[in-house]
Amino acid sequence: MPEHNPRAPKRAMSLGEAQAALLAAQEQVAELNDKYLRAAAAVENARKQGEREATQRMGQRLRSFATGLIEVADNLERALMHAPPDDPLRTGVQATYQQLQVALASEGITPITVAPGDPFDPHRQEAISGQEADVEQDTVSAVLQTGYVVDGQVLRPARVIVAHPRRPAGNDQ
Repeated sequence: MPEHNPRAPKRAMSLGEAQAALLAAQEQVAELNDKYLRAAAAVENARKQGEREATQRMGQRLRSFATGLIEVADNLERALMHAPPDDPLRTGVQATYQQLQVALASEGITPITVAPGDPFDPHRQEAISGQEADVEQDTVSAVLQTGYVVDGQVLRPARVIVAHPRRPAGNDQ
């Protein structure tokens, strides 16, 4: 049995064999490069998806937390509406309410500005009830509960009573 000698000269390749080997190597490089690019794209997509999901979770948590805080703001507003002007606690409740509004605003949560006489905006206001009145268009007649937006999106619509234009007499549609 002949011993294998690593220093022994190798049989020379023909030009055709060398070209075939080169072509096979080039195809393998192209295939591996394609696999690498696909894997890199998959990793990048996974990273971006993770970032989107984390951002969504943070947004949902902020909305949930903010909803709880605006309920506290509602209670402070109600306390101020029913507290007599000379009540010694009124000043503290007012200061707490203002401090809460500043904290909410620092997180991008602001009250929806609406007052009686403003046009009704169904995107930012929720009509709790309605009544006919001498108005040309649907108009806010009373604000029952303050609404809030977070970063421009409605967190909770303002709850309002809407005045509707009167229907002409004899028009029962």
